[in-house]
Amino acid sequence: MITKPFEKYQGLGNDFILFDQSISIEITEPDPETIRRICNRRFGVGADGILLFDTVSIDNDHDLGTSFRMIYFNSDGGRAETCFNGIRCIALHAALTDKIDRGEPFYVFTDAGPVEVKVDENKNEVEMNLIQEPLLNLVEVNLSFSSAEVQVPTEIADFELTGTTLTIGNPHFVAWVDTDNLDSLNNEVLRMGPVVENSGIFPNGTNFELVCPLGDDKLLMAVWERGVGRTMACGSGATAAVFAGVSAGRVKTGEPVEVTMLGGKLVITIPEFNEQSGSQSIRIKGPAEHVFSGSVDSSLWKDSL
Repeated sequence: MITKPFEKYQGLGNDFILFDQSISIEITEPDPETIRRICNRRFGVGADGILLFDTVSIDNDHDLGTSFRMIYFNSDGGRAETCFNGIRCIALHAALTDKIDRGEPFYVFTDAGPVEVKVDENKNEVEMNLIQEPLLNLVEVNLSFSSAEVQVPTEIADFELTGTTLTIGNPHFVAWVDTDNLDSLNNEVLRMGPVVENSGIFPNGTNFELVCPLGDDKLLMAVWERGVGRTMACGSGATAAVFAGVSAGRVKTGEPVEVTMLGGKLVITIPEFNEQSGSQSIRIKGPAEHVFSGSVDSSLWKDSL
């Protein structure tokens, strides 16, 4: 039987099936049906999404050193621009397969652009540095308001939310609530998430975060991911929440902010900007873990056309 090997990884309970294209030319891009079958938790391996990993050639005009390519698919079969928890798993895979040295920075290229990463020398913690700054994308959604506004009241179905829409490689809507109980927060995002994602307000759908500030350096967050549903954590969502919090004056800038989700915690720092230092990259630190290895029958794999 011909099979395609995979590695199962997770970052804060956000789990992925990784196929390493650098070890086999037989691992091609799967079609949506194949992705849905593999990610199914009852009839497949089970995961929030699929990661394709490969080495990439470096343009000699840019000093980017060692680099890898990540293509990410949500469990519904759709290709997404990026996934921060997935990037940390990609980085750990590069370290565990001796493609990079721990402690040394390298780059992961996604559909949203490159991200600098570094795997801790002593534990499976990964630090990410965003090269491209998040963008408030208020004018890109179907709401009536000034593009200068940060917080936007919007009535969706039978509830009203105040939040911020932004792009951090992928789209997010961060809504602020006073619910400081994590279980209650996740019950609410489960109720609201499908309505928000499919409301028509967001042309390309959106990742949706319900966030409660716990002081100026801590956030409690629940997430509904576009194309997946409620997940235990979302790295880009946590980063979006902190960036939105800084923009709205809810959390401090220049210092680490701890974001607690069902799957655990990420620490995110939005640097202060000044004319002397200029723009600096956003830092994200959190764990990744290899879960197990396996393989899928090649006869079940259909290539994407």
